[in-house]
Amino acid sequence: MARSCCTYTLLLSVVALLAPTATAFMINGNVSSTSELEHPTKTDIIPPMMILQRGCTGSSVVIRLAKELLRDLGVKVHPNGKKEIMRTGHPEKNPWWTPEGDLADAMRKGVQEASDAGQVLVFNAFKVKSWATNEEERRLNEALLDMDTRSVIVHRRNPLDILTCEIRDCFESVHGVPRGYPVDEKGDPDNSCFERRKKDGTAHKTMALIDLEHLQENLEVASEYPQQMQRSLSEIGLQGGSIIYFEDLVSHEYSEDNLDRSASAWQNLL
Repeated sequence: MARSCCTYTLLLSVVALLAPTATAFMINGNVSSTSELEHPTKTDIIPPMMILQRGCTGSSVVIRLAKELLRDLGVKVHPNGKKEIMRTGHPEKNPWWTPEGDLADAMRKGVQEASDAGQVLVFNAFKVKSWATNEEERRLNEALLDMDTRSVIVHRRNPLDILTCEIRDCFESVHGVPRGYPVDEKGDPDNSCFERRKKDGTAHKTMALIDLEHLQENLEVASEYPQQMQRSLSEIGLQGGSIIYFEDLVSHEYSEDNLDRSASAWQNLL
């Protein structure tokens, strides 16, 4: 999504008014003073911020804009926190992971590194599982809890947007129900999948041929994510878990009349 410099500046101004201190985010995250940010002890950590967001809900836009707003509000944000650093089964995506440890160890190292520098680690995660099915997931939940991780959930209001995006990106169905398949403008199968995003704006256009027989079920599944994550966060004991909608976060991009709407959503997220 292309972003207007002017609308971002206006958004930042309104968010700053709603959150008058630059440390508001850190206070919410259980850090009570700026001195703790600037001079954390070796044993202290600055609680990280986890943005729970599934694919096709604007996660790249949200994590980038969240970091920019925090920095411009005066919060020191760790430069890392790439997507998928907390993906179980693929610990190699985490820059702090080593074969001698596991994903929980890697997350602890990353948060400690950020804290030693007086920074907060802000990262995106696809999901958390309170029903840990293996030792890696159990230890990861313990690490998130030990670090007082603050969590928010971002989702789209319109499940049809999610479904069509997932079909176009060739995402596999998580519940085994047919969803449809991607096609080009002529209706022929299109195998561009995730690479189609690089072609957006060109003559090539990937579309979604939706399986109407299972449409209702697929829309319900796409809508269930926020409540599922809220339950998991509560069962793990993690703080936060507010549900924020992507459409509200980016509404300022479509009209300056939506600035208050966007700013309120960002205040809740940050």
